[in-house]
Amino acid sequence: MLLACILFLLAVVLVLLKHGNYFSMLQDAMSDHTFQYTDNASYIQRKTQFELMPERNTDIVFLGDSITARFEWQEYFSDLTVTNRGIDSDVTEGVLNRLDTVENQHPQKIFLMIGINDIMHKLPPDVSMQNYKKILTQLSEALPDCKIYVQSVLPVNTSTGIDNSDVSAFNAELRQLCDGLALPYIDLYSLMVTDDNNFTYTADGVHPTGEGYAIWMDGIREYVYE
Repeated sequence: MLLACILFLLAVVLVLLKHGNYFSMLQDAMSDHTFQYTDNASYIQRKTQFELMPERNTDIVFLGDSITARFEWQEYFSDLTVTNRGIDSDVTEGVLNRLDTVENQHPQKIFLMIGINDIMHKLPPDVSMQNYKKILTQLSEALPDCKIYVQSVLPVNTSTGIDNSDVSAFNAELRQLCDGLALPYIDLYSLMVTDDNNFTYTADGVHPTGEGYAIWMDGIREYVYE
């Protein structure tokens, strides 16, 4: 019976391959999936941890996804009080729905980088920009004395299957949004992308190595201490 089932499944696969639509069907199934930020276990774990943290006054909040989460901000900027609000795999909608854990830190400055996972999940750019606008508007209203710096999305390595032209286009819309809101935009993308439109300061294709983070720190240092 088991052998018969296996043979039947193989026959189905062969038929689909013959008609050339097997992989397209898989791709369609993937594209039909609506990504929900609450499906991310790291989001639930970290958000609920952030909610336990006491209200305080900080110099800087670094806000974003795993690219932010995986750097030792407080240790690097040891002369400042720094809060890390990065969550692995987070997207713009996820950030929008946890801003209370940023606002209760009463930061003088916020450095925001979010968007690469929106691009990876193929979320519509206009939706990402709407989320971004809501994030920036809410933070500006809740923290009127706080300086908000929007950092570009970093490039990725070609091994990820993501085209950096998509990242560049996302950043162009983000810069335009910042101009409209009169908020500073920091172009880190141009500091890290190579001449052949690649990203080499990485071991996994997305997250920077120490050398990549060093370039990042050089790119924001003047804003951190201004």
